[in-house]
Amino acid sequence: MLKIVKLALNAFPTTPSSLVDPATGQAVPQVGVELADLYHQFYIDTYAEGPPDPDPAHFEHAHHLLPCQDFRFKWNGLGVNKTAKASGSNRLGQAFCRWFLSEHLGIDYIAHIDDVRDHGALRQFGGISVATTTSTEGDAPDYFCATGSNQVSLAEAKGTIKAVGFGTKAFQAWRNQFDRVQVRDHSGMLLTVKGVIVATRWAFETDSAGIRTTLSAEDPATPGRRPLGDDSPGLAYAIKALNYAASLRRLRQPLLAAALQAGVRIQPELLFNATVWESPWPPLKGLRFVGGYFPKGPGAVLPYILGGGKLTYTPPDPLRLDIASGTFVGIEEQTFRALADTARKGPGHIAELRPIERRSVGYSGISLLGDGHVIGPIDFFFPAEAITL
Repeated sequence: MLKIVKLALNAFPTTPSSLVDPATGQAVPQVGVELADLYHQFYIDTYAEGPPDPDPAHFEHAHHLLPCQDFRFKWNGLGVNKTAKASGSNRLGQAFCRWFLSEHLGIDYIAHIDDVRDHGALRQFGGISVATTTSTEGDAPDYFCATGSNQVSLAEAKGTIKAVGFGTKAFQAWRNQFDRVQVRDHSGMLLTVKGVIVATRWAFETDSAGIRTTLSAEDPATPGRRPLGDDSPGLAYAIKALNYAASLRRLRQPLLAAALQAGVRIQPELLFNATVWESPWPPLKGLRFVGGYFPKGPGAVLPYILGGGKLTYTPPDPLRLDIASGTFVGIEEQTFRALADTARKGPGHIAELRPIERRSVGYSGISLLGDGHVIGPIDFFFPAEAITL
């Protein structure tokens, strides 16, 4: 399901190519947001294991949106009291930030800043240190981010019900948060790190038509004497590894998850069993995923049988129409193999990990992200092979 949000950009050296209007050469005034992809980012960032309903078609916020093209909430869409609204706004703002970074800035690897500062890769590769100064009021940015080519940036996510123009005090306060982060090289020199602020202002049914949900993005930087360069790659390695740690716990691979979370090596002779899945859905042809599924209730079963090399869809009770099967979650196979090798060989092995080819899946219930995460109805995936790696 596609929803539309208004777009505002500030201080970007160049407008991201996906946001350029070919007719004018300027930034587009609005962008489409696929709710399945937005939910997927929300899911990855929010739940360590299985959420109450992992089906992206049942994204909890989708039930509170108005039936119109614009991303507009019902009056109580983010909660009925101040505390609930603040919590819901913050979590959804982070999902919008992650979605924007991946969809339009080519930033697919994202990790919470608190997880990055103590990761083993920082000490092993370049001696980078990360600290938060108390000389500036406010919080630090939410995330460290990395591209496939190991370029590092910071990101701050905000969700708000108030207007957030680039000239407001609120936006200046968010810029100031980047001054709280100190990234230093092995000699103690302060390094400059680029950043992105993504603030999303929500619109409600009680607002006038002129008020629309708006994503405002800016490109600031932290203070420093020289830019963070390729001589200190440990930060990028840590971000890439942490991007997958929670997902590996979700796939019942706790040892792999712990190794990537801390940046340590496990014994090289350890092997791991996993199930590789494929999809009969044409847009996913050629891709394989390591994963499993969350059933819809205790009585749910796979909606098909495998035998003689054939896949036969067989509902568990063909006379009933109210039985759902479940939701598949997984990681693209080659990405998963790279993560297993990183756990055995050390954080530096993740350096060559790149995003997968982006493709349109053509179905609003499936989300395939650039970092290889996939989610969708189990009806679209089937187990193809049990592997040991």
